[in-house]
Amino acid sequence: MCRLLGITNFEFSKHQQIVLNFCELARSGMVMKGDPPGHADGWGVAFYQNGELEVYKSGGNLLEETDQALELLSKTRECPVVILHLRKSAWKNTTSFRHAHPFRYGNVAFAHNGTVYDYKELIPDITPSVLRKDALDTEVFFHHFMRNPSPELGKAFLHTVSLIKSLCRYSALNCLFSDGLKLFAYRDYSREPAYYSLFKAFSGNSCFISSQTLDKITCWELMKKEEFLVV
Repeated sequence: MCRLLGITNFEFSKHQQIVLNFCELARSGMVMKGDPPGHADGWGVAFYQNGELEVYKSGGNLLEETDQALELLSKTRECPVVILHLRKSAWKNTTSFRHAHPFRYGNVAFAHNGTVYDYKELIPDITPSVLRKDALDTEVFFHHFMRNPSPELGKAFLHTVSLIKSLCRYSALNCLFSDGLKLFAYRDYSREPAYYSLFKAFSGNSCFISSQTLDKITCWELMKKEEFLVV
């Protein structure tokens, strides 16, 4: 239960306000009926510099650490892909740097919104030495499709999605991931479609993917169920 933002052809001078609006979702982002407000169980940002992935994560509340996130991105200035994540944990006592998103494997970053309840069904396919014992659903999901590194990253991802849908109960599989060359976005859910939304928008040579619309100027379009976008 989280909020996602992905931006291609990121330029801090152009996109700072979009980032700030996203940070505000830590306070005011949509939550499911009956849930307390806020997405304050950690945050993270992934971006690429000279083709190399950099990931910064925190178990803190982004509202208290917005300056830190902005400083990271202002120093970056421009990069091909940025992924930001706000966490609202579905698992008790897991608010920490360790479980904040995005996760990384090699030069690939992955962030997820939703819960895969039976994620342990996927673990036998993953090399034990790769996966830490306290790995939760998102990390298992990620390592499952990364277990056989391939240039066909999207194909490997969709294979894992198909397996999850046949073996596991899940709330949603909304996610963003990147290899530094492309941004991949996927939307799927089994319930609460209003909460598990994912919007796409295009501005200049940039694409935005966000769990919620972030301004009234940009033309945001809701992604369809099971839509897989590669930018």
